[in-house]
Amino acid sequence: MRTKLAAVATLAMAMGAGSASHAQAPKEGDKPAAEGGPAAGAFPVPKPVAENDVIKKSVGSWTCEATGKSPDGQEMKYKASWVVKPILGGHWYSIVYKRSKMGPMPAFEGSATVGYNSALKKYTFVGFDNFGSFVNLASGDGAVYVGEGGPMGKLTPVKFTFSPGKDKKGEPSDRLFDATLDFGTASSTEICKK
Repeated sequence: MRTKLAAVATLAMAMGAGSASHAQAPKEGDKPAAEGGPAAGAFPVPKPVAENDVIKKSVGSWTCEATGKSPDGQEMKYKASWVVKPILGGHWYSIVYKRSKMGPMPAFEGSATVGYNSALKKYTFVGFDNFGSFVNLASGDGAVYVGEGGPMGKLTPVKFTFSPGKDKKGEPSDRLFDATLDFGTASSTEICKK
């Protein structure tokens, strides 16, 4: 056990030393650390990318009235909620989704992380749920996410589409959004408000 802990500690120190070696040297005119300038060897923390502003607008608690279709085509009504919060310095967003019982389907809860993936130059949406399923989706615009998931233990194409909702005058509102969730042969539409 001590050998394993020593190996982990050595690896952690090596990684820390590697990160420190990539830190930028102070530039001419920079204040010393004692005068409020950057600490010697400090590694600058990147700011969240502007692309995440699309998701930032969705932060908050949402309640939804929804209609879904089961794989056998039966239409069912249900209630749902989305809670969106910034995490990890605003680079990513946490989503907790809950859906009431829907016909023979039990209540559902899912947790996801979404944000702009700078390395891939697209939005990433990865989630898991209380049915033991997952979704792994990507988007070019932060509105339409496509990929795959494992609902009911079977790999299937998945598509989530988010669009601004419209108020009573027909104007787009940042306090409303519509979501269409397609899981292969099952789909639902949700009308959500803050």
